[in-house]
Amino acid sequence: MASQETPSIYAELLANIRQLSVAVSLPSPAGSHTQGLVTPDGATLQLQHAGTQTSFKLPGRVQTRGSTLPTPPPASRAISWRLPLEVDASALSPMTTTARSPHDEPVPWTALDLAPGSAVVCRACTAPLVPPGRAREWKDLPSENWAEMMDFWHCHKPTDHERHEHGRGEQDHLATRRGYGANSSIAAQPGIGMVDLTSFLFSESDCTGLEASRAGRNLWPPFAGGHRRGRHGRVEDTGPLAFTGDSQSMWEPRDSNEGHICECPRDVRQPPPPPQASSSFYHPLSPFPTFTYRSLFLSFQFSSSPSRDASSDTTSSAVLAGGPDPPPRMLHVFCAGCGAHVGFFNVAIASVVLLKWQVSCQTASPSAAAAAPSSSECLAAALTATLSRSGSSKSVVVPTFPSSPSSASSPALHLWILNSHIVYASSLRRGGAARSAIKLLYREMTQEEADTMLESMTSDVQEVNLPRAAIAAAAEELRASTGLLPPGERALKEWNVGLLDKWEAGSGRERV
Repeated sequence: MASQETPSIYAELLANIRQLSVAVSLPSPAGSHTQGLVTPDGATLQLQHAGTQTSFKLPGRVQTRGSTLPTPPPASRAISWRLPLEVDASALSPMTTTARSPHDEPVPWTALDLAPGSAVVCRACTAPLVPPGRAREWKDLPSENWAEMMDFWHCHKPTDHERHEHGRGEQDHLATRRGYGANSSIAAQPGIGMVDLTSFLFSESDCTGLEASRAGRNLWPPFAGGHRRGRHGRVEDTGPLAFTGDSQSMWEPRDSNEGHICECPRDVRQPPPPPQASSSFYHPLSPFPTFTYRSLFLSFQFSSSPSRDASSDTTSSAVLAGGPDPPPRMLHVFCAGCGAHVGFFNVAIASVVLLKWQVSCQTASPSAAAAAPSSSECLAAALTATLSRSGSSKSVVVPTFPSSPSSASSPALHLWILNSHIVYASSLRRGGAARSAIKLLYREMTQEEADTMLESMTSDVQEVNLPRAAIAAAAEELRASTGLLPPGERALKEWNVGLLDKWEAGSGRERV
């Protein structure tokens, strides 16, 4: 990492125009001996300033080899060069050769990256969450717009006019049984781990060592009434649950004060009624299904405790029994060993969602194992997929669940992608290795501002949901990345300019 007495160098590979942009910030004014030189192999920049020499590895080889670069103006503190890239494509790494399409972006830990039968453990304490051998097979989930495209095809597919009348009854019958549309959803299957961009989906019978709560731990003060109506009609209610991994006993309510567990009746599983009609497909990892779902849980009583009164017990039973208010659709899931928030329990499909950046698992290749994705890298994958799916470069990142009545002040991010694929290197980053990233404009905003923007009829932004901790981590990484850029390129009007690193198999992850 460069100190305040050494020049800071930032280089960005511009694949579209096959040039390398180099920006140098000097700690003191340039003198007559300040000059830059590219090594004969075209891979390293050597900068001489104030009697010292700094070597900087470029993110791509350039044609300007063994020659001195143009001299900077006297007394200037900023130097910039544009260097042409090497013509020989074999001299470049795969990530620097050409500009990528959003469709070609690598996704953190796809089904092909994961070893069949791998255990899934908590990344914080290595406690097993999915024991070895449970996930015998991995499958990638379809994209969120898959069902919409299939529904469009079903309505506009070519018609055989000669057989149209004869096969009308059969077509109507098949239309009611097709595997997509508002009356269908994807649920986890025992023995199969389903892989999404940012998470894994498992059947509850495959999981163990988990605890669940209707409210995130320490997200807001306990609410004595057991539940309340949140923003946008979402129900927020408190009270922890313990997950035993037994598909028969389902989830068990736990008294947080006495630690007593009351078992739910074994006939707790009741087939859900048909969902309400909707024009959109219910993606299994979406926190807010498009239909009204009646609770999977039957009525039960919390164990008596001095901290709970009769109204609390009655309210909790009414919510879980599907009373006048809809039940919670998602429950927060925590590691029973260390208490880390590792995902969610989807009530609508009785499946467990584990966040990729909170767990570890065995991969099919050592390179993928060496690059366990972070929450910010998963966000970068989600933004790229959103750009590919919708064509919109603007997104608003909001919490998966509103955390409290004061959630209007909760953090949210407004992002505007400038370039979905750049390769950069910085002397301020430990190791100085080249990294692929998204270059974007960002600004922090409150959830109230984000909700207003998302609900506007003229809005051109896409909604991306992440847990609050992941949003805070992304904001911190963006602020740190702004400091890597040249001082004159860090802001644009009310926006800040930042970099969001992308996941690369086998890439060493060096933080600022």
